[in-house]
This record gives sequence, structure tokens and C-alpha cells, in this order.
Amino acid sequence: MSRVLSFTLIIIGLLVASCKDEVTSVVNRATDPEKVPSMMTRDVQTTISDEGQTRYRINAKVWLMFEESKRPHWIFPDGVVAEELNENYTTKASIICDSAYYDELTKVWSLVGNVRVNNSQGDKILTDNMIWDQNKHKLFSEAFIHIEKAGRVIEGYGYESDEGLNNYTLRNVEAIFPFDDSRFAH
Repeated sequence: MSRVLSFTLIIIGLLVASCKDEVTSVVNRATDPEKVPSMMTRDVQTTISDEGQTRYRINAKVWLMFEESKRPHWIFPDGVVAEELNENYTTKASIICDSAYYDELTKVWSLVGNVRVNNSQGDKILTDNMIWDQNKHKLFSEAFIHIEKAGRVIEGYGYESDEGLNNYTLRNVEAIFPFDDSRFAH
């Protein structure tokens, strides 16, 4: 009988123990805000306002935000299409690139890979690397630049322009030649 009593007490003890509230432990796992984004968004279509007016439209496949890092920034690893909008919300200028980095503190964009810039007059710029400073309203590049503007093509290095591509400087010009794009129209 003592074996049965012992066995019964052990079973009752196990049942009582299993009915108690389960104790869970929370493990705080430190994440590096320099390496782990505070937010990741896919298939982004958004607008950005400046001084209460919608100024920019952004489309991207992936948008990584590092809001908790020492220098808050955004990364667009799979490219971005950024458009500056006019008062009627139509595209005033656009930038397309393979990847981009945006520094929130300085409001400077670093655009990398197949950078294409267009304005409302039909001017085009092609390069592999471009800096866009939103505070200064300027575009810069030290990379090779191909410019199609007013029936001519200019190529060289050391580019600086306003956002509208209206006033620009190319420090090291390598080629200037006329270009008639009407021959491509059908």
C-alpha cells in the first residue's frame, strides 16, 4: 500500500505543479541600431511634404529606416524613383537610380548606379553616382556625366546643378556634339 500511496502522491504533485502559472522569462536581446533597421517597408509609394505643401513622391521596392542610429538615415537597396512635384502635383523633375542613401540630418541623398535625372524641359542626365542636397537645392557628381540638353550632348566629369537642371557647370568637359532626337520619333 505504501507503494501505491507514494505513486499517487507523486502523480498528484506533478498534476498540481503542471496546473500552476507558467513562469516565462523575457530575454532582452540587444540589437545594433546601426545594423538593424527600425522599420522595413516593401513596395513603397509615398509623398513628402515641405512647409505644408506636397513636394516629393517616392516609389521604392524596399525602404529601410534607421531612425535609432547615431545618424538617422534611410536606405533604398533596390532602387528608388523620386519625383519633385510642382504646385499642380505633376512631375517637375525626377531621379531614378539602382540604390540610394538618405541622411535625415543633412537632407542629402547619395544616388548610386544607373542614375537618371530628368526635368520638365526634357533635359536628361545619366551617371553612375550623384549627390542631391535638398537644403542647397543642388545636384553634384564627380563621376562621368552624360547630359542631353537643348539639342546637344555634353559629356565630362565634375558636375554641379540646381534641382531643375537649369543652371549647371561641368568642370572637365570631354565632348560636346549636336544631337537630334527627332530622328528617333515615329
